[in-house]
Amino acid sequence: MDNISFKSKIRLVPPAEFHRAAFVIGEKNFVKAPWTIKQSVLSNGAYTTDILDCTVCGLTDGQKVLLNHICPTHYANKDFNQIAEFIKSKIDLTNQFLQGFILGSKPNCSASPRSTTMFDNFVEFLQKYNIPFSEFKGGPYENNVAYSSLNDEWLISNKSINDKMKKNFKTPYPVLDSIFDKVQISEEDEIAW
Repeated sequence: MDNISFKSKIRLVPPAEFHRAAFVIGEKNFVKAPWTIKQSVLSNGAYTTDILDCTVCGLTDGQKVLLNHICPTHYANKDFNQIAEFIKSKIDLTNQFLQGFILGSKPNCSASPRSTTMFDNFVEFLQKYNIPFSEFKGGPYENNVAYSSLNDEWLISNKSINDKMKKNFKTPYPVLDSIFDKVQISEEDEIAW
């Protein structure tokens, strides 16, 4: 079993497809406002919407996902150590199949000065535990994210994706580069349409 490698798929999808996937995942697995650790979901699928200055961190072993949507301006999220302890209490960080996903942050956002710090805290946390992860940082769009263990697949959606997909790019990489300020894909993940 040590030689088996599971790759999570990351797909860009238009809003209509995202909403269909969210419907299948179900309302009980929706990470909703006010976006603290109390709203986090541990399930075989989860989704969240309206990610602007927040940071979304997902951890999955291909069977279950722990999805956090953390608002950097909410007082309950002031101490990242509490967020880290919550994650450690919910998921086995030594699981060799564990993979991470981070999306969010708005650099230089005057209304949310802790936005980038929150994102960077999640990056440092995953690095500390040697968890491979893909990251999607910054950009001008409000994004939605979903994960389903049925296909071991992450979905990213926003209102601009329809127009960007119509430009007939051969791969989704140029679209990702136009949506986010920084994109880094883990060797454990693959990008697809």
